[in-house]
Amino acid sequence: MKRSLSRAMISSGSVAKKTSLQVRSLPDTVNVSHGTYSYKNAIRAVVSKNRTKRANWVDEFEEFARLRSVNYENDERLAKAIEDYLRQIGNDYRKMNAVSTRALNEKLQQAKLQWVEENGPLPGTESSSSSGDLQNVDIKQNHKLFQKVATRIKDEHYPLVHAVPGNSNFEYLCNCVRLVSNRRTILFSLDIEAFERDNNVVTEIGISIYDPRENLHSLVPVKRNYHLVIFESLHLRNKKFVCDSKDCYILGESLVLDLQGCVEFVQALVDYYMIPQTKADRSWSRAFVGHNLHGDLKWLRMLGVNIPDDHQMDFNLTNLKENKQTYVLDTEKLYRSCYGNFGGNLGRILRLFRIPHAFLHNAGNDAHYTLQLLMCMCDVSFRKHANMDELEAIQRRIKWWLGREKIEPKVLPISYVLSVNESLAVPSNNNNNNNNNNNVPSRKRSKGIVQTEFGGARWFDSARSAFESTLC
Repeated sequence: MKRSLSRAMISSGSVAKKTSLQVRSLPDTVNVSHGTYSYKNAIRAVVSKNRTKRANWVDEFEEFARLRSVNYENDERLAKAIEDYLRQIGNDYRKMNAVSTRALNEKLQQAKLQWVEENGPLPGTESSSSSGDLQNVDIKQNHKLFQKVATRIKDEHYPLVHAVPGNSNFEYLCNCVRLVSNRRTILFSLDIEAFERDNNVVTEIGISIYDPRENLHSLVPVKRNYHLVIFESLHLRNKKFVCDSKDCYILGESLVLDLQGCVEFVQALVDYYMIPQTKADRSWSRAFVGHNLHGDLKWLRMLGVNIPDDHQMDFNLTNLKENKQTYVLDTEKLYRSCYGNFGGNLGRILRLFRIPHAFLHNAGNDAHYTLQLLMCMCDVSFRKHANMDELEAIQRRIKWWLGREKIEPKVLPISYVLSVNESLAVPSNNNNNNNNNNNVPSRKRSKGIVQTEFGGARWFDSARSAFESTLC
């Protein structure tokens, strides 16, 4: 076992585990123990310590200090294009809903007539009005059975228009598009991974940030991505209920810090991006982004990160004109507002809209993909390109994917499996005793057979040094 790996797996009074993460630059002097007991001791100390106000060192870096003076300038042509698009889909959705509702009602009425003919009266029919008490009990039971039939008819009817102009779903969709497409909103995407055997133990924190101040003239969106691994829960791995991809971060280097360092790192970013300090700052909107974000916000507060309370944030996007609150943009809620309650997990939605992705359940990857998904779902051009407003086609594709999942196992390509197997194979000959014999070829395990894009993990003794390492 490599020395650096064994150091990373040292735990007070426990045997090192082979499933632990390999960590670069971990000094011998590090004496932080890890495990659920050590984690819970650490979190009590962190929550207490983090109540004191600290200076924000992000502003000390010139490129970040400069952004404080950038004012938002309204692009009237862009704003008009967005409103024209929203007006158009409003008209389309209204017409679509009228046709769909009429067709659905006809299906339900026909099914009701057939049901009464074959199974007896239902509440509200003429044959039920003169029934006795005993018959009324049978009618209620009959009604319950028919409701299952009606539900199946609704599930198989296309399209179901969930975002009808005038309802809260359509308002939420429109305001999401306005906040993101106007390029006025700083988007702070979050994802938290917890230990499956104890959800009070956080193992990873992922953050992905889109700051429009850095993208005034960008063709390719500039985002800042971070994957934090908490040292006290380093060797805790998930496998029973969800995949563990802690060491599969594909957007750079994972930053390993003790719990106090992780909290300081997150707090510094929250304070910089989400709390305006200057007049120019206040010209921009701010939003936390996530996929079913309530749980992630709860975990952050549990860690001791100071963020606004729920009542101080606008979850329903009902107050855009004031621009005083912190908004919450939830990709799961946005998806359900448009397409209903089927197939709403992150991986399925990314696949539905053909957004490339890999190694989900890594907090850093998930935060990045959630932000990517939000920007795609709120970009007028992408929505048109992906036919997101063709509700019948989208809903049929959702059901098609869900049907495939029931019968098709999720497997790796056999070529990849064979490559991994070959790369891990132990050489058949032991050449340790022939190091001095130049005529005997050295047989080493191949390192070039399996290609990955992982950046690995590196230890940092402070949040500031970890942050500085991410700057180009």
